Amino acid sequence: MQTRDSDPRAPNDGAIPQRDLTIIAPCFNEDMNVHPLVARMLAMFETLPIDAELILVDDGSRDATWQKIQEEQAKHDRVRGFHHEKNKGIVGGWRTGLAGSRSPLVCLIDSDLQNRPEDIPRLYDAYESERPDLVQAVRHPKVNKNRIAFSKGLNFLLNATFGMHLRDNKSGFILCKREVLDAILADADGYRYFQSFIGVAAGVRQCRIVEVDTDFDARHAGESFLSNFPIQVSLRICKELLQYRVDTLRNRREPRPGADRG
Repeated sequence: MQTRDSDPRAPNDGAIPQRDLTIIAPCFNEDMNVHPLVARMLAMFETLPIDAELILVDDGSRDATWQKIQEEQAKHDRVRGFHHEKNKGIVGGWRTGLAGSRSPLVCLIDSDLQNRPEDIPRLYDAYESERPDLVQAVRHPKVNKNRIAFSKGLNFLLNATFGMHLRDNKSGFILCKREVLDAILADADGYRYFQSFIGVAAGVRQCRIVEVDTDFDARHAGESFLSNFPIQVSLRICKELLQYRVDTLRNRREPRPGADRG
């Protein structure tokens, strides 16, 4: 069992089964979402043609999130948990999950069930049929007009700034090879909202991206860090977007080694 800030990069490899796919879900104050997330993931695993696992990363939660994760990993061998004593942000959660994984493929998903676990097979099918560098979910929210307008506006800015044409550039619901994610996260230091730059970070490395339409449900429980009309967050993201554009112009990103351009 992983506890505190134990280093997942150096576990007893012989004790960790080799899987084909690892789903990584950072959790911050998500105690009401852990059990339903695990239940839906395990049901979804039965529909996949490959062996998969779920890594839950408690990112310094103040509620019972870590207790719930421990309960789930004690019951299910395809659920593993890691714990941060202090909050490291969603990128920190992704890095911990990636370091703890031994799978060639990884999938990032939010723990609040807005991204549907049942859509993961669709991402995997797109990867299998087209073999891109990265599969990105195009989220289709059903409520909250302010958030929809914010998302569309940011997507336009991301595409315009980086010369891209993705329909949901900032979607962090992705599936890719572990080395692709590792290369993308190499750019994350110094950015508070790097989760919004997944698409452009892949684009500057000339990754081939395939998009898959998915539903985007209301949060199952708890509260988002975004308000209904996140003006302050929007301004901060725009500032970081300009910073990232300048950084990538100054320091050219090399294409991912071995990327399939076919």
